[in-house]
Amino acid sequence: MKARRALALATVYLAAWAWALPRLGAAQAVLVPIEPAQPARYLLTTDVADARALWVNPAGLVRQVEASLGADVTADRFVPGGATQLSQYGATIANRGIAAGWAHDRYPKGPSLNTYIVGVGLGDERFSAGLARRWFAGALKGSSWDVAVRVASRSGTQLSLVARNIGSPRLNDSTLLGASLVPGALISMLAGHLQAGGEWEVATRRWRSQEIRFGGTVTVTDGVALSLRADLSPDFQRRGFAVAVTLDGPKGRAGAFALLPGGANEVDALGLSGALVTRAAPARR
Repeated sequence: MKARRALALATVYLAAWAWALPRLGAAQAVLVPIEPAQPARYLLTTDVADARALWVNPAGLVRQVEASLGADVTADRFVPGGATQLSQYGATIANRGIAAGWAHDRYPKGPSLNTYIVGVGLGDERFSAGLARRWFAGALKGSSWDVAVRVASRSGTQLSLVARNIGSPRLNDSTLLGASLVPGALISMLAGHLQAGGEWEVATRRWRSQEIRFGGTVTVTDGVALSLRADLSPDFQRRGFAVAVTLDGPKGRAGAFALLPGGANEVDALGLSGALVTRAAPARR
């Protein structure tokens, strides 16, 4: 009952903040598409429990007790059929629920963008909450907040709610940094070897539906997981697919992802990531 009351109160606060704070940001024109950091391009808000949660759902930062130092690099096609070039690289450091990160976006023409983020997650595997602060420099000036809660039941069902980019400068419709609410749900099956879920992103400005995402992760073998995510428009038209593989070892984590358009007839983006990881020893009984 306490967890349910906390989740209900957090939901009310998140909705109020997401409605009020974006109006405090100053208007600013942005002429380039602002892409999210690499983890947010292929992970669901309920499907991350390590340092990558800093960029996706800060409530997931406490799901695994570990310290890590990681980096990633992404190559994009800025126009259909265009040349692929290095578009983004970044780094993340985390330790026991506290994390910091940096992402640098490069554009064919015009200024670049640096995003700095600091976040913290509190709680445990059953109930957790998180908070992250972002700062932008370059193509975009300003800052914003991410606030999140995440609840897991004994049956393996997980629910999450993320208020994203609260208080960020208002951007035009071609960007992805407007304030939004992202409710999500995930079901774990086959002793956790198969997870399937979905989420819905809603812009708080005029409460307009932005995107619907469905996906899942299957554990192929020990330490090897394959993920698939489909991004759909509000009327359920295909926008794109993300395919990712993660290799998780005792002292490190590596991954790769590919982003395909709705027709899945070419590759729009490719990315690689890696991290050095130190995990807490299992508690002795």
